[in-house]
Amino acid sequence: MNQNTTALGSLCAAAALLNSLAGQANANPLTQEYSLDYLTNVYQEGDIPQDKLATGSESRYTINTHLLMGVVPLTEDSQLTITGLHESMTGASPWYVVPGDEGEPAQVMSNATIDEARNQIDLDLYTYHDRSESTLSLSYSKENDYDSVGFGYSGAWRFNNDLTSINFGLNAGQDNIHPTQDDRFPGRVRSEAQNRLGGFVGVSHIMTKNRLVGLSLGTSNQVGYLSDPYKQVWIDGSVAPDARPDRKSLTSLSLMWREYLPAYNAALHTDLAAYQDNWTTTAASLNLAWHQNLPYNWQLVPSMRVYHQTEAAFYSPYYETTRSDGYYSSDYRLSEFTAFSGKLKAVWNWSSFQVKGSYEYYGTQGEHPGLVSYSLYSFGMGATF
Repeated sequence: MNQNTTALGSLCAAAALLNSLAGQANANPLTQEYSLDYLTNVYQEGDIPQDKLATGSESRYTINTHLLMGVVPLTEDSQLTITGLHESMTGASPWYVVPGDEGEPAQVMSNATIDEARNQIDLDLYTYHDRSESTLSLSYSKENDYDSVGFGYSGAWRFNNDLTSINFGLNAGQDNIHPTQDDRFPGRVRSEAQNRLGGFVGVSHIMTKNRLVGLSLGTSNQVGYLSDPYKQVWIDGSVAPDARPDRKSLTSLSLMWREYLPAYNAALHTDLAAYQDNWTTTAASLNLAWHQNLPYNWQLVPSMRVYHQTEAAFYSPYYETTRSDGYYSSDYRLSEFTAFSGKLKAVWNWSSFQVKGSYEYYGTQGEHPGLVSYSLYSFGMGATF
């Protein structure tokens, strides 16, 4: 089951300049045009260093993704977006951590025998009104051992001559997992589920024709089976299944600033975010992107991201004694680490046709031997008609 929290889902980020946004604030954004877009990604994790590997394969995940998205106008005020995604994954995954000769943590990896696929379909119905807009979303995802269904509703209400918007959203879903059984792990669960419910509310304001700011507050709750059935933990010489609390709640706060710079024919996008959950994890991130317009309908977008999080209360790379609450996890995603990423994206528009490509590198620093680094290559094309 693919549980990587990568940027694969963020495939169509908007790069419109803010002066255009301000000039069209009162206009219906729907053009009554059909559109079709294709995007492919190659996600390649870096090999785990030999000095951090206990046993197993040093090769990690390779994920290939193909996405096809079509937009169908329904009326002059509504449109339907249909998105289909196919994702295939091969490689090896971090399993559990053991103490080395001097107590340093060493990663036990699975063998490079993982070969899985995932298919997902999303439907988004967008409706525009004079003072508001809304999107109703449905999604379904299926793997050999996992299926998920989701629902979402989001919208915005505009006032103050369309310069200020109240934005809101609600999402819910259920994930069902049926782990592949293995005689080596007789205690592995056979069928579990989790439910999730979340939402956000925010405000955005066009301060000038070149400046947009926004603030958003979000919350999310997960209830049910939140452990990873394919991960183990080392406890005083024995290996046991990953075991996490059955409830997780979080809150997040985000700030955004969009500034168009006429002298450079470019826009600077700045995003700050903070996060806290009841597993005692806190996190903060900074995203910067420069959208540079170039001659001949080209646009170049370099960007960077810095992220830091603290570890979960029950996390440890390995355990020398048992815990009274029975919670254990050595998952690197629950450890303390700092991540850095850099991305370069190029977009070319010609008439009703667009081509885009990007490269992103992501690296991490921390004490866990299984922390991931990856390269992400993307190429896409689209047309309106």
